[in-house]
Amino acid sequence: MPKSENQKLKTLYVAKFLMENTDENHAVGASDIIDYLESECDIVAERRSIYRDIATLRDNFGMDIEGGQGGRYKLASRQFEIYDLKLLAECVHAAKFISQAKAIELVETICQFCSEYQAEELLHEVFLCDRVKTTRKGILNTISTIRMAMATKQDGKPHTPQKISFKYMKFSINDVHSMVERHHGKLYVVSPFQLLINEGNYYLLAYDDDAKAIHTYRVDRMKNVALIDAPREGADAFAEIDMLTYVTRVFSMYDGEQHRVMMRFTNDLLDTAIERFGTEHSTTYSADGDEHFVVSADVDISPQFFGWLCGLGSKVTIAHPKDVAELYQNHLKDVLKNYKI
Repeated sequence: MPKSENQKLKTLYVAKFLMENTDENHAVGASDIIDYLESECDIVAERRSIYRDIATLRDNFGMDIEGGQGGRYKLASRQFEIYDLKLLAECVHAAKFISQAKAIELVETICQFCSEYQAEELLHEVFLCDRVKTTRKGILNTISTIRMAMATKQDGKPHTPQKISFKYMKFSINDVHSMVERHHGKLYVVSPFQLLINEGNYYLLAYDDDAKAIHTYRVDRMKNVALIDAPREGADAFAEIDMLTYVTRVFSMYDGEQHRVMMRFTNDLLDTAIERFGTEHSTTYSADGDEHFVVSADVDISPQFFGWLCGLGSKVTIAHPKDVAELYQNHLKDVLKNYKI
């Protein structure tokens, strides 16, 4: 019988079969490989040639194949372990800026790095079923365009970072299932500097040409993002930003006039306070008796900050300054006005 054109690729097909059909918990025999080669690849093989192929894959290509002649074979380890792939899949599903359809597609791509048994486990495992996902498509293309604009090199050649334009979207009470353009379709022109991820959402830190200031934009609310043939502006304004402080202020629900605030917590809230205010040198912690501790931190005073305090109830009080405590008291009074019975 003449050899088929695929005969030269026999060793590669053996590797493919082992990668797709074996793992540390599943093995195959030489006869399984022979049957696969004949039925799927139009290749006739003898058992001894399979032994040689496996030896080549072990010795020349470093594949971790367990088993010996007359026994069963399995790929015992891979470039990515199943736990690594599960972590990647969980990250994909956790990202709110990735639509559900795109998340499934990406996880299917991840499955190419494991056996069919492990792939089935990845595809059918439940991930963060309560996560609110974006309904907009093309988010990854938007991110790619932004990265192109910020790049200092393209195709190995120097590139001057450039501006981008886009329309910014918001939800409308008339149809909560879709978004409408802000400011009647105004075209935003900004100079992009940094992409950030917070609580599953992608954000762009950019210099706003109109406001002459650094602003933050939700990437999944940016529409029709396009490159502008103009050099980026705002480098001096961006250089003045302390990223850690900026992220804490913007993404920790603070956005207002900054004050040095002393807050008194019950001891069970120490983890909560540290997660919110961090442990940088500007933030201090000290015990206050046996049941309380005090935090002094630079805080942007805003309704969002007061709302965070409300969630902790009577377990936290603003000890200083007095004017901030009074602002919080007035905030609580305004809330209570809506609950007169």
